[in-house]
Amino acid sequence: MKISLLGPVGTGKGTQAQRVSEALNWTRISTGDVVRDQIEADTELGRELKRYSDQGEPVPDDEIMKLILPQLQPAGGWILDDCPRTMEQARMLDEELKNRGVGLDMVIFLEGPSDEELIERVSSGRRHSLATGRVYHLENNPPPESNEGLDPGPFVQRDDDTEEALRRQLESWREEAEEIKKHYEEQGILAVIDAGQEVPKITEDIIEALGHPPKR
Repeated sequence: MKISLLGPVGTGKGTQAQRVSEALNWTRISTGDVVRDQIEADTELGRELKRYSDQGEPVPDDEIMKLILPQLQPAGGWILDDCPRTMEQARMLDEELKNRGVGLDMVIFLEGPSDEELIERVSSGRRHSLATGRVYHLENNPPPESNEGLDPGPFVQRDDDTEEALRRQLESWREEAEEIKKHYEEQGILAVIDAGQEVPKITEDIIEALGHPPKR
């Protein structure tokens, strides 16, 4: 299956993409991770992407898709984390997958908490592992203890997890979200999940919406 997982910042897309990909043994493709990898590698593209980030501007759709499309293999199951974020990206993704003889099987929308709740959720507890890139939350999905040997960390708060940056991200998302949702609803592949629930229950609801596919 080919799945896209969407929603505003703070709804736990990264956490759920990790949990679902591990439960089903699918590949997880994170838009944020792909962009950060380029920036950290200090490639020519990475420097351009950093410029957008530093200025608080969205990365152009064609630049995002240049990074994402090569990751989408026709074979096997994958879950695309946080793409498409605009209607232009949605159209580009549909066209490219069609050319490869495949398409999205399901688009999962995480919704529920208010913008104020989402900002509080992220700014008060979201942490990223510098070792694995995994996303955690100090209250809802805490990092493992060091003696568990699961993720050595360190677990840090990203520089862009500020209230100002989060409000910009939410505003940008709201401008496109309803049209994207309608686009996939018309294709009959949209499922909306309540992101205000406990983390394990959200995972259960996503897997149920997918029809409980067998683990590969």
